[in-house]
Order: sequence, then structure tokens, then C-alpha cells
Amino acid sequence: MSNDNNPTKSGPEKESLDSSRKGSNRKTGSKKRGDSKTRGRSNNAVQRGRLNRPNAYQRQKNDVGMPPDLDLSIQEEITGGNFKLRGRKTQVSINHLLEFQLPEIERQREHISNKKASSRHSNSDQHAHLHGDSFINANYKLFVNDRADYREQSNDPNKLVPEEKIIRVVVPKGQNCPICLSEEPIAPRMITCGHIFCMSCLINFFSIEETIKNPETGYVKKKKYKECPLCGSIVRRERVKAVLFEDASIYKSHDKKPTPGSLTTLQLMCKPHGSVLALPVQLKLDPLQVGDFPPLTCKELEPYARIMKCDKEQSVRFFQEDAEAIETQNEIDKALYGGNNKYVKEALAEIDTQIATILSEEDYEDTTSMIKSMERLNIDLPSKYDDSTAYFFYQTFFQSSTKFFLSPMDVKILLTTFHNYSAFPETLHAMVENVYYGTIVTESFINRYKYIGHLPIGTEVALIDIDWRSVPSIPKEVYDQFAVELRQRRRKFNMKKQKEDKQKKIYEKMLEKEQAEFYRRENSNFPYQDDFEIVNSYNSIRSSPVVLDSLGPSETNLNEDETSNVSKKKSYKEKTIWGTSISVTPNDKIIKENQEFEEMLLKRMQQEDASSDTSRDEKTQGGSRNGKKGKKKGKIMLFSNNNHQFK
Repeated sequence: MSNDNNPTKSGPEKESLDSSRKGSNRKTGSKKRGDSKTRGRSNNAVQRGRLNRPNAYQRQKNDVGMPPDLDLSIQEEITGGNFKLRGRKTQVSINHLLEFQLPEIERQREHISNKKASSRHSNSDQHAHLHGDSFINANYKLFVNDRADYREQSNDPNKLVPEEKIIRVVVPKGQNCPICLSEEPIAPRMITCGHIFCMSCLINFFSIEETIKNPETGYVKKKKYKECPLCGSIVRRERVKAVLFEDASIYKSHDKKPTPGSLTTLQLMCKPHGSVLALPVQLKLDPLQVGDFPPLTCKELEPYARIMKCDKEQSVRFFQEDAEAIETQNEIDKALYGGNNKYVKEALAEIDTQIATILSEEDYEDTTSMIKSMERLNIDLPSKYDDSTAYFFYQTFFQSSTKFFLSPMDVKILLTTFHNYSAFPETLHAMVENVYYGTIVTESFINRYKYIGHLPIGTEVALIDIDWRSVPSIPKEVYDQFAVELRQRRRKFNMKKQKEDKQKKIYEKMLEKEQAEFYRRENSNFPYQDDFEIVNSYNSIRSSPVVLDSLGPSETNLNEDETSNVSKKKSYKEKTIWGTSISVTPNDKIIKENQEFEEMLLKRMQQEDASSDTSRDEKTQGGSRNGKKGKKKGKIMLFSNNNHQFK
């Protein structure tokens, strides 16, 4: 009876199986012998760690049974990025052999890199880092030589004007010289970083030779460059620019800085396409006919032009005014301090050289003769230009380097009312609701608001919100259309104002606390807690609208004697030896004791003086008989006055 389920083999099958096992053993043994031979020839490789030895994880796997899902867990670690391989060979990609890729990880890394790039791009769009000539170009007005060509600046306002073509940099008043500390620099000059000095002070600064000493070797060498004494920027004498303080009389009297709650007047500006000059519509002057850079003879255009051309006569007049100012100040210095300033002579000689250079230049044919007859340029700009050929926008307060424009939401309200930008009123009188500062002109900002394309990158812009409840020209239906947005804007402004006021009060209390702590440190018996409460109560009383002097005697619980005693005991301020002031309250008991002590000392002094007089008379009489003079002994009395206590 045969059993088919019996796994044992017999006969020829068993013999073939045994022979196959022996053959495999012979192959294994030869392989081991070959490995032993190879091991002897590769000792250096073993020392360098190139052979794969079983680690603790593999020994544990051989000794103890591992779970069947080991490969799956390793694959999950690899896909999750937690499995880290080390060595030079692990850096070589074998994905093409394994047909295995990591799309999720690559996609995640790509997303992170794109996020970082977008954040860097957004930061660069919000900020413009200006330094040197770029800062001057964005913040100040320039008077340039009219004998040069400025096509690059007409096409791109960010193109810098060459230094040799700049006659004057116009800056606002209120800057003093950091060297001589004069309130207004004499013949002001600007260095590369934008700081302003007197011309003679700057010549003195560049004449001083600075040295650098090596601390190790002690070798001293001359410094090749100069640094600004204020910011440390590298400056050179050949890159100094002449400065002119702007004349405030060219601006209109009603052109005031807009502040929340004040009335302002905004002017409708017209800037044709392809022009970098924007002029008010009420001037009735065509910016294209005037030119991008009008001459300085047109005084009424000076508030609106960023760059103006200066002829030879005006250039010479500017240098002559500098020379007169230097000579006048030199005479004053001689009368006050005496001596002779050699740097003044160098400054006057340099001015004479610059005047001679200007006069030696060829005369330039005046191409602005049409400006002299302004009547020929009078034109109705809205009739000549429309929204497709020019930009129309509102602007105010042209005196500041910050440009004030109407906010986009208010422009939208006007556009809903008048349907076209060119149909806006020439002037807009309204109440200012809020002013937003901190906006910088960038490329993205210009792409969004193309009407400011004539401003250089880095120019500061302020946006004005208008309270349309004070503007009668806006219909009621238009106002109702934007009423919700206007209320939200007003609520945000009020919340921001309340937050700022709260932070201001917290800051003031912090200062009071720091001051009280300082007094407590200076005077060990200074009661910090009580004094802080007194300060708070005093502030609350000071801010109270009730007039305390009007309170009658019936409203108080104090009698006349008590009020007189309170007035006598009223604290006062007294300075310490450190120069600080502390509160002092008189003490009646200590005052009485000090008075008694002083009276006792005075009586004692009077008695000693009387006895000393009698003894002196006797000694003088005896000394006259003996031929000797008596010697008077001096006395020193120390008084201690502790008639007050510190509070």
C-alpha cells in the first residue's frame, strides 16, 4: 500500500538529491577558500573600512528572528526620508537601476524653495535699499547744467545724473554742520552718503592725514581713503556736490502738510504718456511742450519739477553767493576768535577756479525761448489729453520729499461719480481722515499704479484718506454705494488710534516707573510704592477737568488751622549732591530741636568771645611790657542742620 503524502524520497531520487547537496557544499567550500585568499590581499581595504562587515542590526537579525514586514518598514523609512545613508557611494543616484523615485519629497522640496523665493521676492518688492547717489536722486531736487544731454534720465528716472553735470543739490533747511555745529552750513557741500558740511570744514576734514597701525608689527601706514564722521561711509573729495537750501517762498501759502482732521487742497495733475513731468491742470501748461526738465527761469514750475536746467549766469551766481557767505563768516570769526583760517582761503580759491571753468565753456543756445512767453503755452489739458493719452491724479504738499497722493479707494469714488479721470475737478477741498505713511515706490508698485512712473524707485509715498461727508460734490447714491467700505475704513483707523494711545500710556507709565526706581536707588529710604501712587494720583488730578481752586470751604473737611498746617508741611524739591531732585517734607519736632541747639551754640560762642576778649586785653598789656605780641587762636564751629526728612 503506497502513501503518496509521505515526503521521504527513496531510490534514484534520494541519490540525486544527495549528490546535489554535496556539489553545493563543494562550491561553498571553494568560495570560502577563495574569500580567505582574497582577505589576505586586501588588508589595506579592510583598514579603510571598504569591506561590508555585519553590523549589530544584521547580527541581531541572524540570531533572533525578525518580523516578516522588515522590507516594508525599510521602504517606508526611505520614502519618508528618515533612513539616512552615509558614505561617498551613497551620493550616487541608482534610481535608474531600481526604477524607484521620490516624487513626493521632490515636490515638497520644490514647494519649500518656491516659497522661500516668493518671500524673498515679496521682501524685495516692499523695500528699496538706497545709498549714495541713488538716495540723493530719490529724495532731493537737482539743478543741472543746461549744456548737457539728459535723454537717459528722460526715459528712465532711475538713471543717475553724472556728477560733473550737477550744479546744485536742493535740500530743505534745518541741517547743521557736524564739524563746526553751525545751525546753517556756510557754502554747504554734500558728500557721497548725503551728509552736509560747511565747505571750509570739509576742506579741513580732507586735509587731515589718518594713519593705520598694525597692532602686531607696529607698522604705521597712511590711510588711503576717508570715512564719513557720521555714518562711516567711504567718501572722496572729488565726489563732493554743491548744495542749495530750498526757498520756501516758491510754495503756496495754503500748501500745508496734510494731517488727520485738517483741511487740505489736492490739485489734479496731468502727466502725458512718455513724459516724466507732471503739472497741475490749472496751470494750463502742456508738459510735453515744456519738456521733461524745464529751465530754472520758470519759477512757477520749480515746485513740480524734480530736475531743472541751470544756465551759465545762474551757476556763476550760486558760486558768488557761496564766496560772499564764506567771507562774511570769516570776518565774524576773526572778530570773535582772531587768527587767520587757511582753509577759508583754500575754499575761496576753489570757488574762483570753478567760476573760471564755467565762464570758459562755450555759450549754449537758449532753446527755451518759448518758456519766456508763457501765454503761448496756455492750453486746456483735459480737452487735449484724455485717459488713453495721459494720467490724471491728485497730489498735494509738493514741498516735502514724501509725495502725497489720494488713496485708491477715494479715487474709485471719484471715478464712479465723474466716469473719467480727465473729468475730475481741478482742485479738491476736503477734510483729511487719515494719512498712511511708509509706502515705498517699487517696480511692483509702479506696475500697479502707473501714474507714479515718473518717480525714482525708493521714493516715499503717503496715501491720503478723505472724509467724504464734508465733500458736497459727491452724490448721495454714490456715497451710499461705498458707505460700508468707508465705515470699515473709519473703524480700522479708530481701532488703530486707540491701540496707539494705549501703547503710549503704557510707555509713559514705564518711564515713570523707571524714574521712581532710579530715585529709590539713589536714596535708600525712598518709598517707591507710595511715590508711584502719588504720581498716578497727581496725573489723574492734572487731567481732571474740575477746577480745584473753585471749591469752597463748605465742600472740604479741613478747618482753617488744618489747611494752614498742611500748607506749612507741604513738601518741596531739594537737590542732592548727585544733582537729582527729591521730595522733602519738614518735621516740626526736628525743626524745634535744631533751633534749640543753634541757640545754645550761639550763647556758647558769645560767652567764649567775651572771655577771649578779656584774655586778649590782658595778654596785649603784658606783651607790650615784655615786648611780645599775643597770638590769636582760631576756632572752627561746625553746624548740622537736619530740619527735614526725606520722602
